[in-house]
Amino acid sequence: MSRGAAESLLAEGELDACLAGLEAGRAFKECLEELLLGLEEERAERLMMLLREARGAWLPLLRGRPGRTLFCGDALSGTVLALILAGHDPVLADRRADRLTFARRRAAALTERTPDTVLAEAGRLPFAANSFDLVVAEGGSPGASAGLPAPPAELVRLARGEVLTTADNRLGYKRSTGRRGHFTVPGPLRFLREVVRPPGGERTLGAYRRALAAPGRTRPEALALYPHSADFTHVVAIDEPWPKLHIGPKERGNRWKTAACSLGLFPWLTPSFALSSTPVELARTPSRLVRLLDALAERLEAPPLIAEEIIATRGNTALVQTAARDASDSPGGGLTVRIPLGAHLRPMVARHHERLSMIGREFPGMPVPEPLFVGELEGLWVTCERRLGGLTAPQISGRHPLVARMLADAAAHLAGLVTRPPERLDDEGFEELMDWRFSIVSRHAGVASTVARLARLRDELRERMVGLRFPRVLSHGDLRSKHVQVRPDGGVLGYLDWGTSRHDDLPGWDLLHLIAHERKQEEGLCPAEAWERIRRVDALRDHERAALTDHARRLGVGMEVLEAGADAYPVLLAAMAESHWDYSRPRWVHRQFGL
Repeated sequence: MSRGAAESLLAEGELDACLAGLEAGRAFKECLEELLLGLEEERAERLMMLLREARGAWLPLLRGRPGRTLFCGDALSGTVLALILAGHDPVLADRRADRLTFARRRAAALTERTPDTVLAEAGRLPFAANSFDLVVAEGGSPGASAGLPAPPAELVRLARGEVLTTADNRLGYKRSTGRRGHFTVPGPLRFLREVVRPPGGERTLGAYRRALAAPGRTRPEALALYPHSADFTHVVAIDEPWPKLHIGPKERGNRWKTAACSLGLFPWLTPSFALSSTPVELARTPSRLVRLLDALAERLEAPPLIAEEIIATRGNTALVQTAARDASDSPGGGLTVRIPLGAHLRPMVARHHERLSMIGREFPGMPVPEPLFVGELEGLWVTCERRLGGLTAPQISGRHPLVARMLADAAAHLAGLVTRPPERLDDEGFEELMDWRFSIVSRHAGVASTVARLARLRDELRERMVGLRFPRVLSHGDLRSKHVQVRPDGGVLGYLDWGTSRHDDLPGWDLLHLIAHERKQEEGLCPAEAWERIRRVDALRDHERAALTDHARRLGVGMEVLEAGADAYPVLLAAMAESHWDYSRPRWVHRQFGL
């Protein structure tokens, strides 16, 4: 569904069973998982995108202090939780009572806060003028919101502070299909038709600015939500130099896109915006993020910082890549700041930070960022680490000599993370390593045939693995190319994102996952196809086989240990995911691996 979903995602009555379960005292996670299982795949994906707290990754760029906040839109949105976690006191306005009830239950379960709600129709909202410190209208294209479309003048009337509205661009060059990572680029004729007769009342950037303009307020500021408001990874300033857009290696290969960007067309053609209207007196106040970075620089005795990039991660964290405000002060001395946008994420982000400290102490040969700060600044709980230089490994994808160097380094580095000396695996050891994984994956499989296949795979692996001799290791748990920082020659500078790591784990899993994901990315494979590549020796490239062989040699194990890990790959990956997701994705193992 393009253009931000003009109609409601869930019809009247589709939330009834979920709400009845919550009313009966069942856990929110359990009720949500049943709701998702009952939807066809496309609608389940769209709902999961709507639920993401990373939709509020723009929050730190607001100027005002947290206060009474009006949220207009689909109350199912994860922005509601991000607002609460950032210290706001939201009032939710939606035209659907069932969505409001769901939102109250979700917030109570996940944040222990229950927001006020109001059932309202389009037009004038039932509040006095200047009632709110912040007004947020999500999907704010007039007439196109799936929640409560409110005219821009009405949003401004209600706000004594800022107004922020997200909206799709009438001139946007790409559209979201409503599924994660799926976009379409309309041909010239369709583009012209939509420019002449835009769906859902969409406007251009200039028209949105004019609609939000009001006496006593500054010219509305604009951010780009890229690549689309329904599914964005970057928050990009249009009126200021920072935060900027990181153009990935695949996009740099698109000559039309890079040419358009260099000609300054990005503000005109970007698919979606977040626009803010600010009272003149408040506009003199630095944003919350600027205040946070100033406080952090003072605490660390570092030069003043700017937010070079803001990334809305798939893991629902606002990740801020900083640089020194004056590059001559600290060339290459930037920081990485993480702001979890969901309450359930704080333990994982904290674990990442703790692991960096532990690795620095116990495995000094393992290159990781230096942890610098964890705590609360400007009312936001954050962590900070030294930002690594170089390239993220996806930028060398497909360049085999460089990938070979990366894998060779990874084989050596990962072999150094031994936490327990080699011993033969017995039945008790198998249960310790693998039984919990099969248990959690089977519990959430959602397909009877998949559960049966998992049971057979468990028995096959027990037969193969019991009796094997190998050490235990500190595993990263989710080592993909984007978690590896490299030099231009492919040499590894460091490994990122240790929040999924496990002590005393199975050796070889991280390197297998890195190889599988690199092949998946380079060749556009599905996970099942990538799995087949690492299971079959004849499907491995020479540099992949060499890295695995060297890794086994350094660990002092036979290749049969790594081969068992390759066969267990879907379970290892799914168990890691299910252990850290806030809810299980419907039929994930069945859909991804065909089990």
